[in-house]
Amino acid sequence: MFNIPMWIIWLILLVISLIIEAATMGLTTVWCAVGCLVAMIMDLCHADVVAQIIVMVIVTVISFIICIIWIKPIVDARRMGKIQPTNADRVIGHEGVVIVAIDPVAGKGQVKVDGQIWSAKCGESVEEGAKVKILALEGVKAVVEPVR
Repeated sequence: MFNIPMWIIWLILLVISLIIEAATMGLTTVWCAVGCLVAMIMDLCHADVVAQIIVMVIVTVISFIICIIWIKPIVDARRMGKIQPTNADRVIGHEGVVIVAIDPVAGKGQVKVDGQIWSAKCGESVEEGAKVKILALEGVKAVVEPVR
């Protein structure tokens, strides 16, 4: 059969893990790559194959725990910090004034919120001049409810 040195097998697993990590960018296999790297170094130092496998598993588990507990929350926080809300996101939760009566049957109505005019829909009829609260956005329409 083939007599492939163990360090080459660890290197192949390391490269596969890094390719998967590069494709997903979600800290999904980087911990496995660390375990493979340690096992590859152990083989180059002529360690026993069983010891390499045991250490690879232990290092992988420890790396996984470190990634989940410390690194992933930091990365996720930085990703979330870069998301800028759009103007649309900013109107949710704000109050507005109905400028064209809202008719749920005809699907007509408009509200003015923070100086912007939005098409609006509501589960009930709302008269012009009434105050409404923006609950959500569905496409280009604001879903509203009357302020009571």
